[in-house]
Amino acid sequence: MPRLTPSPTWRSGLERTARSAAATLSAWSKRLAGVPGLRPVAATAGTLLVVFVSWKAWQGAQFDDVSVPALIAVAAFAVPLVLAADGAEFAIQGAMVGVHLPAVESVRQVSRANVANLLPLPGGPVLRHRVLASRGATQRGAVRAQLMTGVWWLTCGMTVTGVALIVAADRWWIGGLGLIVGLVFGGIGWTIRPRLATAGQLALLMTVELVKVLIGATRLWIVALLLGAKLGWLGALTTAFSTPAAAALGIFPSGIGAREALVGGVAGLIGADAALLFLAATIERVVATVAMLPVLVWAMWGRSRELSAL
Repeated sequence: MPRLTPSPTWRSGLERTARSAAATLSAWSKRLAGVPGLRPVAATAGTLLVVFVSWKAWQGAQFDDVSVPALIAVAAFAVPLVLAADGAEFAIQGAMVGVHLPAVESVRQVSRANVANLLPLPGGPVLRHRVLASRGATQRGAVRAQLMTGVWWLTCGMTVTGVALIVAADRWWIGGLGLIVGLVFGGIGWTIRPRLATAGQLALLMTVELVKVLIGATRLWIVALLLGAKLGWLGALTTAFSTPAAAALGIFPSGIGAREALVGGVAGLIGADAALLFLAATIERVVATVAMLPVLVWAMWGRSRELSAL
């Protein structure tokens, strides 16, 4: 693998800021992990947080004229797909920085990261960074793996959205803009790749990110159909960018966030019912959270090599 050229000023500043923040939060996590009896307390707090968020989201959702069992079945069917994609993503991140993560361990850690994401701070990325750094990865490598993954997730979302807008809605200008933005983010992600990453690992990571946005858009599509929306699968793919874009904005997931607003905005471009798609995105998020509840509780209470608290 050729050595990277000297980083531009903006990229160096971004890396330094991310590395400093991750190192500080990781150090606090390490100190907390050494406190006797804290892990059961953290697991209990995490479990209560997941249950509370799920309950509040369920209470706030509107399930009129829709089959709740059908919604739960859709979400439950998607759970293994989501877990497989997230677990593969984290395992690839580890491989890119010289850390081996068994499949079950990878799924457990990303599930814990999902719990940490329920907090009003970037808990998920910090926990992932802590896992990689505690197993031999350099601070810089761990940060680069996190940054690159997030950027390429957005790359895939923008690219799929751009293609879908062109094919499904004949929106050449805005679809082309989406493609260009996707390519730009793809290039940015490439420049911040970990030095140890191989071409095969990078190809696998891009494939996983593509699968993730397809799973999210497909699940939204099925929920929208259950609500009576007239929407084709290609139309649903125009919303592929909404999940990574909302994640980049750091929206607290127990309330209506940026993804729902983005989905509603895209609806106008494809001639769909904006209010109905907004509702579909809200309900899809709620049932997905509830369906993941058993996995999140397992992740909080299960044992693993990583003993750091959230």
